[in-house]
Amino acid sequence: MKIIRELRKKSGLSQQELARICGVHQTAVSQWENGRTQPDRESVKTLAKLFKVSIETILGYEQPENENKIRVFDYVTAAEICQKLGESEYFALTVTDSAMHPAMQQGDTVIISRSAEIESGDIAAVSIGNGNAVIKKIIKKDTSVMLVSENTAFEPLIFTKAECETLPLFILGKATELRRKI
Repeated sequence: MKIIRELRKKSGLSQQELARICGVHQTAVSQWENGRTQPDRESVKTLAKLFKVSIETILGYEQPENENKIRVFDYVTAAEICQKLGESEYFALTVTDSAMHPAMQQGDTVIISRSAEIESGDIAAVSIGNGNAVIKKIIKKDTSVMLVSENTAFEPLIFTKAECETLPLFILGKATELRRKI
C-alpha cells in the first residue's frame, strides 16, 4: 500500500520503527508497503491515529472528487482542518470517547458546519492548542469560555479570554447533525 510508505517517509520513520509502533515484524510493514498484504484491524487503527488520517486513507480507498462529499476525521487538529479542507463548509468528526454520552456514542459521526455562528449552549468542535478536535457544549461568559461534556464524569474545562488566545482555543464549527449506524 503505497500510502503507508508515503506517510511513513513523510513522518521520518523507518520500517523498523513503524513495525515496533504497530507491534509487528519489519517484514509485515514491507509487505504492506509493497501491496502483498494488508495490515490487521488493530494495525490500521494504530496507523490512522499515528499519521492522523482516516482509516479509509490507510486502506487506500479512493474517494471520488465530489464537492458535496464531507470529509470524516477520527483525529484532527485545527491546523489540519484548515490545511485539508480549504474552503469546504462542512467536515465530520467520529466520536472517539464517551464525553458526550448519552447524546453521542463512540463511533457516531458528527457533521460540523464551519460557517455557522456559535452561540452559548451550542455543541461545537473545539481544538485546544495543537490538540485533536473534541466535541463539547460551549458556554460563553463575559470573562471566560467553558467546554462542557454531557457525561458528568468529565469535568468542565474553563478558559479565561486570555487563555483562549494564548493556547489558543479554536472553535472549529457548530455541530449540525448526528449520524449513527444501526
